Amino acid sequence: MTMKFVMLLLVGLMMGGCGKMESVQEQVEKNYTNADGLIHAYPTEQDSEYLSETISLYMAYLVLVEDEENFSKQVELLKSHFLAQENDHYFIRWRLNENAATNALIDDIRITTALEQAAGIFGNENYKIIADQLSAAVFSVQSTGGYTVDFYDWSLELPAQRLTLSYLDDSESITAESYELLGNADASEVFFPEYYDTASEQYVSSNEVHMIDQLLIALNRENRRQPSEQFAEWLKEEWNEEQKIYGRYDRQTLKATVDYESLAVYYYLHTYFSSLGEVELADEVFRHAKDIAADGMLDNAHFFDFIHYQMLVQKQ
Repeated sequence: MTMKFVMLLLVGLMMGGCGKMESVQEQVEKNYTNADGLIHAYPTEQDSEYLSETISLYMAYLVLVEDEENFSKQVELLKSHFLAQENDHYFIRWRLNENAATNALIDDIRITTALEQAAGIFGNENYKIIADQLSAAVFSVQSTGGYTVDFYDWSLELPAQRLTLSYLDDSESITAESYELLGNADASEVFFPEYYDTASEQYVSSNEVHMIDQLLIALNRENRRQPSEQFAEWLKEEWNEEQKIYGRYDRQTLKATVDYESLAVYYYLHTYFSSLGEVELADEVFRHAKDIAADGMLDNAHFFDFIHYQMLVQKQ
């Protein structure tokens, strides 16, 4: 058990006199976990989906707070429920379904990254071995025309024919050609195309954009020193005028198409403003996220929003 995790436990215990505050791990176990220890998408709804996305995000959180005990439990659940073997390769099922024979690139990246970090933090070489096995499978079979693609169908032995640009986080399992797509994408307009079609060799854009995807693409570009001036300027203007960012927008009119906000959007918005050096804007985003979380948004939040908000809190 690391010193950081011990300190988090002590803080929770010291608050016991004024009503004990549940830790994030306790909330996950109470509201999102079934009898087998698996995490479902919505609180208390055990018939909601069990996804590799969910376990990947929780593993990332547990590494962030250096909770070795609970991380170890999630690795065992990963191995016993999500991990599959085909020939000499190991892959992660994207959801728990007896017919699910595909993985998801973005979840694989999160899981391998968490395992690699945990191997160093907790001194467990077995985590690095699993991460290497998963990365090797992606690198070996999950590509089309030199591009790493969204998934591989292990039952049909066929790779996908698209690469979603928001998935291009740093990973050794992704080809160099794939990262070139970020720089070659048209950044002269506010919003980016969502994915590259390897069959038609063209970028594809939807009329309605999801802000999480757009922020992730901008962050992926920023991480490779590829600024996105049009997107950044629009985003700052929109925030300054509205003091909120909605979940989806129209590509042409740049107007919101929904009236909901997302805690996960604010996690990535905070991260993006921080990467631009816009510290005051990032602080405003955190305060707003904290306000709407306290106002009931967490009560029935999808795990994706719940855990991203908890990671945002940890960054402060």
